[in-house]
Amino acid sequence: MKKSSFGIKDTFVTGFAIFAMFLGAGNLIFPPHIGINAGNMFMTAMLGFLFTGIAMPMLGVVASAKTGGDMLDFSQIVSKKFGLIFTSLVLICIGPLLAIPRTGATTYEIGVVPIFGELNWGELWGIPISRIVVSALYFLLNAILIMRPSSVVDIIGKYFTPVLLTLLIVLIVKGIVNPIGVPGEPTVANPFALGFREGYQTMDALGSFATAYVAIQSIKSRVKDESEMKKATYMSTIVAAIGLTIVYGGFVYLGATGSIRFKDIARTDATIKIVEAIGSNMGKILLAVSMSFACITTSVGLSTVFVDGFHTISGGKLSKKFLLVFVSVLSFILSVFGVNQIIKLAVPILSTLYPSGLVLIILNLFRGKIKRSVYRGGVYGALVMGVLYGIEAINPNLAIIQNFLYKLPLGSSGFAWIITALIGIAIGYFINKD
Repeated sequence: MKKSSFGIKDTFVTGFAIFAMFLGAGNLIFPPHIGINAGNMFMTAMLGFLFTGIAMPMLGVVASAKTGGDMLDFSQIVSKKFGLIFTSLVLICIGPLLAIPRTGATTYEIGVVPIFGELNWGELWGIPISRIVVSALYFLLNAILIMRPSSVVDIIGKYFTPVLLTLLIVLIVKGIVNPIGVPGEPTVANPFALGFREGYQTMDALGSFATAYVAIQSIKSRVKDESEMKKATYMSTIVAAIGLTIVYGGFVYLGATGSIRFKDIARTDATIKIVEAIGSNMGKILLAVSMSFACITTSVGLSTVFVDGFHTISGGKLSKKFLLVFVSVLSFILSVFGVNQIIKLAVPILSTLYPSGLVLIILNLFRGKIKRSVYRGGVYGALVMGVLYGIEAINPNLAIIQNFLYKLPLGSSGFAWIITALIGIAIGYFINKD
């Protein structure tokens, strides 16, 4: 029998689970990188990251609650064809192409190497055999856990996340009380844009409807009606947002204090070295263990969403067994190339999709109050610029694209899509055909 209410304990359990699922895709590697490059302008950079890395993902969960957690309905408001294509692309990105492989790569680089070293077992096709073995074991475990995902939210929220959050807060407080240095001069011209674009790399806004799907299914097992489900989702989202703000903000600051000491360093190395400088070798080990568990729980959640999503989209023609094998094998193959290579692959893809995703989130907050033509105008207006920014990311020296973008308002900062989205919304409002 379903519970008639969703209590405070349930709110915190689900909120902690949402927090862990967002954090666990290897996202802790981005805040220190932002802080190191922003230096004494870390607060400005943090504002940009807060928008795309926290605010929009949380609003995405809220917007998803308005559609009942239905992944297709979230984007099919534009059109059925757009919804199928956009949802499929997002599922692939947060699934076996980018996010899931990054959890495996992050587990090796932050969870294994800091404790056991590089494990010099030789190479295969230029890839360390140790990385291949660890990734194979990781995705074998991932496949086993996908078969029993029903209690993932409760397990993460009740037992794992409180420990992870406590550990991270201890490291942050220690880094504030005894900073490893003072913030230096920024190495980027626009720290806000740096933070904003690094928020793209978390993939959390794009994946928010997927995380919402997992959380909402858990909530629906406890509550009776839709209004109670929405309220429970909103309250749990607030808990997750507070946790992410504390952790992300704290690690941006820690990165800023190491901006002089840790210049020109890879994202995963930056996180490890900063934690080691603050918390000694034991802090590094605890972070490694915690992040490994966070990554596998997130991977299980995203894999489940991918399997369920494409099983539904295909009308059952793609079996869950086939999709499970597909997501596990492809994720394994891509994970062995490492975090930095996955990030490089992600830049043009996310530059293309993110603007439309952000517009969809904002417009879905007003679901039922605006016409479909407004959705179409805003989403397609953002998509046009997204495609151009994606092309620029593939070839930054393509002068014809760059010159066009940089002449537009906000174009040089990467935000020209805001203008075209607003123009599209205005056109859709006045056309107002449906």
